Amino acid sequence: MSGTIYVRAANDGTFVAEVADLPGCVARAGTRDEAITKVRGAFRDYLFLLRQRDVSTEHYDTLDPETFAVKDVKDFFPEDAERLEEHEMRDFLHQMEASRSALLALVRGLSADEIERKPTESTWSVRQALEHIMSVEVQYLGRLERWPDKEFATLQAVHRMAFQRFTVMEPDDWTDQQIMGQRWTTRRVMRRILAHEYEHLNHIKEIIAGLGGDRQPS
Repeated sequence: MSGTIYVRAANDGTFVAEVADLPGCVARAGTRDEAITKVRGAFRDYLFLLRQRDVSTEHYDTLDPETFAVKDVKDFFPEDAERLEEHEMRDFLHQMEASRSALLALVRGLSADEIERKPTESTWSVRQALEHIMSVEVQYLGRLERWPDKEFATLQAVHRMAFQRFTVMEPDDWTDQQIMGQRWTTRRVMRRILAHEYEHLNHIKEIIAGLGGDRQPS
């Protein structure tokens, strides 16, 4: 383990600090020094989160975040270029489940009003934050694809996820509700999904034509 904190400047003017040896342990602040201080504390908090959900942390417990070296990076961490081992994938999956468990424990039991309401005009609601997590998770998965070599696996996986969500819905789920001031129904969501894909089907046709191709869907 390197015992390193990496700091980078974000596009919004803030600073992001991450612990190299503990994926997921991150802090953001308005200054570089504040981000470093926050991530040292986040190291202990993140280990506590994992232990609460029966994820082993014994190989981290002897580390002292106050002694971690600090290095500035633009974006890519040197450790991220190393070959991924099977045990690291298992650790990641355990951490992924623990992280989602903590998130669900936090939001379960909130009322509809608490999920929709923004604390202030300039902050997000809980719903906006959760929708952001969902959309970015899909976006990052897309970065793994070697298209077209892998038959568009993530694209299809997301499609199956959406398809499965509709297949398990009961009539009582076909709701009519107000979300962030807008009226939404299951029919409207279905229509938007199909319309969005069809728009981009034609968009991609235009891109291919611009590349000098004239390929029609098979």
